[in-house]
Amino acid sequence: MIRAFRQGDLARARDLHYRLEPLNRAMFIETNPVPVKTALSMMGMIGPEMRLPLVGMKDENRERLASVLDGFGLLAKGARR
Repeated sequence: MIRAFRQGDLARARDLHYRLEPLNRAMFIETNPVPVKTALSMMGMIGPEMRLPLVGMKDENRERLASVLDGFGLLAKGARR
């Protein structure tokens, strides 16, 4: 998206922005950095542990995040929602 913008391809940059919007929104459905850490865990990049004062996501938000990640093909193989 940034490369397209810098190259003056505003239509492509705009298209990429709107395609990524569901992912951007999902990263802020709860207080940051909880959704980001949860997403990284679902992607198999880090463990699921949270250190206080951070706590895990609400189940319904976790499902929503997993659905968005799955739509982008980002869930780790065998990752549980």
